[in-house]
Amino acid sequence: MGGNVKRALIGVVAAVALPLVACSSSKTAAPEPSGPAKVAPPAILQAGTLKICAPNDGTPPNVYHDESGELVGSEVDLGKALAAEMGLKSDFVQSSFATVIPTLQAKQCDVIMAQLYVKPEREKVVDFVPYVRSGTGIAVSENKPADVTGLDESLCGKKVMVAVATTAESLAMEQSDKCTAAGKPAVDVNRSNQADVSLQQLQNGQVDAFMDTAETLGYYETKTGAKIKTVGQPFGTIDIGAATRKDDTQLHDAIATALAALQANGTYDKILNEWGMSDLSIKK
Repeated sequence: MGGNVKRALIGVVAAVALPLVACSSSKTAAPEPSGPAKVAPPAILQAGTLKICAPNDGTPPNVYHDESGELVGSEVDLGKALAAEMGLKSDFVQSSFATVIPTLQAKQCDVIMAQLYVKPEREKVVDFVPYVRSGTGIAVSENKPADVTGLDESLCGKKVMVAVATTAESLAMEQSDKCTAAGKPAVDVNRSNQADVSLQQLQNGQVDAFMDTAETLGYYETKTGAKIKTVGQPFGTIDIGAATRKDDTQLHDAIATALAALQANGTYDKILNEWGMSDLSIKK
């Protein structure tokens, strides 16, 4: 991700939201390798195994530890599927988010799948295969939905909850300015870093909408039992990619080929749908 305040806040959001509703995280077993290995050393460190750098401080739904301590998430499932498609077993090497690129460069893993945004400064040191997007989204109550259609004039005069110092907050304020410039009521922007409170208020109809990362909202909707639904399409999107070393063209190309195969056979869509991330497909 961006490695900024937004990331830290999402971690807080995900953590405090869990007691609110029953959690059911995926515990998908690693699929068996499909056919002979399509890559071998030196393109990978260990024959028959794809070592994947994953953050030990990640956030739902991409990659995180569930209540039992198991590493789960959409990127974990996708990493397992990519490895199997390449005829390899998957092995997750965990480190802090801040050290995943140095860990890759030190050849302690083969590829990074760690909510890593594709940014120009990172493209100078690693090669990316984009596989999903991140963005901001809007949710309304499932039982008491407000007349909100997305980041547009439908928010004018509405009571919207955001977390402090996030992209969602700045976008809500920008939309409020657009509303008043058009002679419409301002967006009533409310702020809370307690996701359990925000979600409860949304479900009760005390606020009209809740803005957060689209993937986080999808997680609440599909995995925690929160009675919310997302509206409109994610906005302000950025690609997340699998990062390989600059000199590892063979592995980069093998991952790109494997991803295309997963997209063609439906596995890719199935994984994203399971984690409430279908609107963030790289295919769109």
